[in-house]
Amino acid sequence: MHQGSSRIRSMPSTRDRKRKAILDAAEALFGSQGYQKTAMHDVAVAANVSRPLLYRHFRDKAGLLNAVVERVLREWNEVLAAEAARATPSTGHTVRLVLMASLEFARSRQVLHGLLARDAKQALSDSGDAIARGSDMLRALMRDVLAAGIRRGDVRSDLDLDDLAHVVSEVFLAYADHVIQGDEQLGERRVKAILETLLHGFVAKPGSSH
Repeated sequence: MHQGSSRIRSMPSTRDRKRKAILDAAEALFGSQGYQKTAMHDVAVAANVSRPLLYRHFRDKAGLLNAVVERVLREWNEVLAAEAARATPSTGHTVRLVLMASLEFARSRQVLHGLLARDAKQALSDSGDAIARGSDMLRALMRDVLAAGIRRGDVRSDLDLDDLAHVVSEVFLAYADHVIQGDEQLGERRVKAILETLLHGFVAKPGSSH
């Protein structure tokens, strides 16, 4: 009986299911037709909820956009953290996995294209700092990866760890942005060159005193 009641308690509540339906609908609409052209009525219809219920969950469209971005960034961070946690032969290999996962996530989420539009950026700027928090999550993750690399001796210890994590994260974000913008030149050869250049800067050479 106790196990069965535990399973019941773990099931999403009606409120949680409605909220997820709203976020799913908003993400799809923001991605397909953009932030400006998406009305709250459109989201309510797509989510199969009433407008009053929609407004009980989200005060306005800007708040809804912020929640969509928060969820996308949280899922992105979870994907990258899973790659970073994998057992690999070197820190360089781990960084490769994380970068490739980042680029693949950027390709797979259509909503990211809509979020780069000027009107969406302005709304995000007005309603919160979700993008900044996403960048902070990535930097913290890369700091952990690089710190582990220093401990095992395959990352240079003479470089400031925070600065290094910042540089690596900025490279990741910049090229994820290229993917989202539809840069067709960012193929396998270009990605390999990016990685080789990046790794050359922080990987400790065998026998090095770093």
